[in-house]
Amino acid sequence: MQPPSQEYLAEVLVRRGVVPPDQLAELLQTAQDKGVPITDWVVQTEVAPESVIAQAFAAEWGLGYLSEIDIDSVLLSVAERIPITYAKQHKLLVLTENEEQVLCALADPLDVTAIDDVRAVFGKPVELAVTTSEVVLDAINRVWERKEGGGTLEADAALEEDDLVDILDADDDAPIIAWVNGLFSQAVRERASDIHIEPEERDVVVRFRIDGELYVAKRASKQFMSAIVARVKIMAQLNIAEKRLPQDGRITLKIAGKSVDIRVSTIPTSRSFERIVMRILHKTSVLMGLDELGFYGREYELMDGLIRRPDGIILVTGPTGSGKTTTLYACLNCINDPTRNILTAEDPVEYEIGGIHQLHVKASIGLTFASALRAFLRQDPDVIMVGEIRDRDTAEIAIQASLTGHMVLSTIHTNDAAGAVTRLVDMGTEPFLVRSSILAILAQRLVRVLCPHCRQPYEPTAHELEQLGLDERALRWKANREVSARYQTHNFDYRYVGQDMGSSPIFHRPGGCTECSNKGYIGRLGIYELMVVDDAVGALILENADSQSIKRAATLSGMDTLRDDGARKVLQGITTVEEVLKAKQEDVVEDE
Repeated sequence: MQPPSQEYLAEVLVRRGVVPPDQLAELLQTAQDKGVPITDWVVQTEVAPESVIAQAFAAEWGLGYLSEIDIDSVLLSVAERIPITYAKQHKLLVLTENEEQVLCALADPLDVTAIDDVRAVFGKPVELAVTTSEVVLDAINRVWERKEGGGTLEADAALEEDDLVDILDADDDAPIIAWVNGLFSQAVRERASDIHIEPEERDVVVRFRIDGELYVAKRASKQFMSAIVARVKIMAQLNIAEKRLPQDGRITLKIAGKSVDIRVSTIPTSRSFERIVMRILHKTSVLMGLDELGFYGREYELMDGLIRRPDGIILVTGPTGSGKTTTLYACLNCINDPTRNILTAEDPVEYEIGGIHQLHVKASIGLTFASALRAFLRQDPDVIMVGEIRDRDTAEIAIQASLTGHMVLSTIHTNDAAGAVTRLVDMGTEPFLVRSSILAILAQRLVRVLCPHCRQPYEPTAHELEQLGLDERALRWKANREVSARYQTHNFDYRYVGQDMGSSPIFHRPGGCTECSNKGYIGRLGIYELMVVDDAVGALILENADSQSIKRAATLSGMDTLRDDGARKVLQGITTVEEVLKAKQEDVVEDE
């Protein structure tokens, strides 16, 4: 049996609505020129994700489709009859066997060689279920973790150094290695930003931070804590013998074909074991645009215009973990083109961006933000990003850079936008320099996004409206609630239309479904407070006014506070009252 031609597959994709007809010829020709399957090229060009293609093929040929694989229902005695290396190469997993046939999940239902091989091994017809590469590889890895004892850690562990290969392709017999690899794989699969490995009185608890919240993800017997810590330390190239002092390191891995950096921090505890926290950084993550981060209307137009100015300083402020660096990367991504020389000084470099020259500062060798800035000014830059303004030296060099014709982007730690002005003055920066260099200051927080598949509408109480600062005038705004393809991918339409919402606005609360792992939320986005330094605000800066006075002037000029932006996103059904209040408990400008 010969596999179908690329032209036939392309026709199926068009017939099933995966590829627009007017794009077919160009996609097919380019795929043939590059020598790649049309399906791979459709995914690479982001015309459609692999899951949509898999569903289309399943529907075309009357096959089942699996969005996930329940490994608890997979029989090990059946699955292991296909060697793991072969299973991963062909992206297939035999799920079950009965007297008449075997059920096989695979990413490519047209891999006739693999299907024939499975039929020959089992001597029975093969029933196919289509899934994605990521789902089947993850399931294979988890099944073999269980086979090798990785899920329960019931055997002594032999620790050895990994080669830097895709951990899903590793075929280690050591249970500790399999268990730790499985931990990383699970964390990436569940979109965790941090992994906490914590010694408790009777066991080892692993918690994942997902969308800003911590969840218990895994447990192991306490007797394996030392082996787990040692394994992580080996991978991070830390001193295994040193257990009295904190240590920091880094692990570079490939997981399901994705390059991942993991920052490792260990500290000793009173329980005689070390505690480990690991931050996951996706080196090949797709950078988002400003609209995808939660900017809309006034804020979007202002930010898009400000970042294209030839000089000046734009500051982003907020607590640790509020997405400041992500916002700066989005700004750089918007203006990144061959006509600009863009340099960044970061601690650490979290995302690698093509066309931008990034420097990892190291204070231990004297390479600070300030010294990096000085060096940058001799590199003919157009745009400079400084990870953080921490002291007067860095602030003054950044200001001088802006005053000599450079655009400078940076962050600073304050609670709101107006507070950044007083923070700079407290560092010793002259108010007239702040006034002449700062273009705008953006304060931000992150809120969790309601799952669009299970969010539940309800009518809010008067107390909830009061908490968000909503009155009858504010309720005349109405969010555009159409759930479009952009909404499904968390790219929201933030526009308001001038229709009267009346006295019964609709809020939403989290539900719980398989799409969001019963959490009620999927992902996070920002709520923002963008203060432009106009004449009114500038005059107060020169007078060395307090932050509350500056904030009042900014709101009179049209600035929306963090709470205002959060209230709008609640009205749009994007997030909840609780999320906004948690991000910003109180953000009210006092009346004069």
